[in-house]
Amino acid sequence: MNKPSSAPLDIKFAKIKAVTIALRPAPLQESLDALKKRLGPTPGVYSAEPAVLDFSAWNDTELTEHGIELKAYADMLKAAGVLLVEVRGQNETLEAQAEELGLRFEVGQADLAEPAPAGAPTAVAAPEPEAPAKASTVQKADSEQATHPAVPSFDKARRTMVIDQPVRSGQKIYAQGADLIVMGQVSAGAEVIADGNVHVYGVLRGRALAGAAGDTQARIISTSFEAELVAVAGYYLTFEGGFPEENRSKPTLIHLDHGTEPAVLRLKAINIR
Repeated sequence: MNKPSSAPLDIKFAKIKAVTIALRPAPLQESLDALKKRLGPTPGVYSAEPAVLDFSAWNDTELTEHGIELKAYADMLKAAGVLLVEVRGQNETLEAQAEELGLRFEVGQADLAEPAPAGAPTAVAAPEPEAPAKASTVQKADSEQATHPAVPSFDKARRTMVIDQPVRSGQKIYAQGADLIVMGQVSAGAEVIADGNVHVYGVLRGRALAGAAGDTQARIISTSFEAELVAVAGYYLTFEGGFPEENRSKPTLIHLDHGTEPAVLRLKAINIR
């Protein structure tokens, strides 16, 4: 008969979900500037998240020519409240830098090296570094200038995660490679994230982040809009100064307007009756 262990602890290995920041070859300062824009102000969209820096797309020559220093990235992530837990790449110098910082190093291949198998979920990856982040102040939607974006087409159906209860303060829901539907309230201090679209059929008071893996066609829909923060593919808005009257506590669509350069995150009142 097996007896329960009396040891004061057990060791178990488990994988954690982390935001993967896939960096493309660029000079160090340019790369850091792009990362800073993506992270936004502190606390930003990715604060309190474990993160992986992926240099798999870099070769030895590019890493040397661009003077890559892991500590610079680690310091920036730390300042934004993001916990760097792993570095990926194929370079011994990069591995040595990771070891000096006490970071796990994993030999990785570039994302495009081989296609994902059919039906596999989309990997979590940040959009390309050069994409600029939107300013964090609220912008009032201009119905005359902002047009509804065209309906995107997909090669295959995207999975959907459905949460049939309220999301309480302090909770975080992440639909990896999927759309997210919440059948209830998202409380202040809660966070709902999806690689696809986010639907909240209830009051949205917390944070909602769509297109977390870089899908700029993703949207957020709320039947009662009172959010702390909304973001699509890293472009975000906060609402310390209040809400536009046409959106406050009303059905609202949040989407990226690609008719401007850079793109602008828009709020659009919708009629769902």
